[in-house]
Amino acid sequence: MDTNDMIPTLALMTLILAVVFAVVGYVLFKRKRANRHPMEQRPDGAIATVRERQPD
Repeated sequence: MDTNDMIPTLALMTLILAVVFAVVGYVLFKRKRANRHPMEQRPDGAIATVRERQPD
């Protein structure tokens, strides 16, 4: 393989590896419960509702 043939191959492999590492990093990041969006989780009933006081 000539040196001129290796440069595009090296660039393509670098791009592919960077994309693979980015996808794996994103998946590992999203697996943590603390990094998920709060609306993606099931409601657990911990949200208290505020009620107006009824006159006695």
